[in-house]
Amino acid sequence: MPYRFTNPSQIVRETCMEKLERLKDNLDWFNENYNHFKKYYRNQFVAIKDKSFLDKDTELEKLVKRLNIKDINDSIAIEFVHG
Repeated sequence: MPYRFTNPSQIVRETCMEKLERLKDNLDWFNENYNHFKKYYRNQFVAIKDKSFLDKDTELEKLVKRLNIKDINDSIAIEFVHG
């Protein structure tokens, strides 16, 4: 049986697509639950991962530092909840 080699760029593309899909899912979940966020987290940045609330802060820099985000592999969505 011959070996089948996968093009490395194809693997990278699939991995990127998976990350983007997870990010999209998080943003969709945020939008579906926006009224809840608006009620409790008005005028704050909220962090979402795996369709779950992670953390919030009024200052984006503090939130990012607390989350310890090193790269985009985490697929964490951060959105501002307008008042």
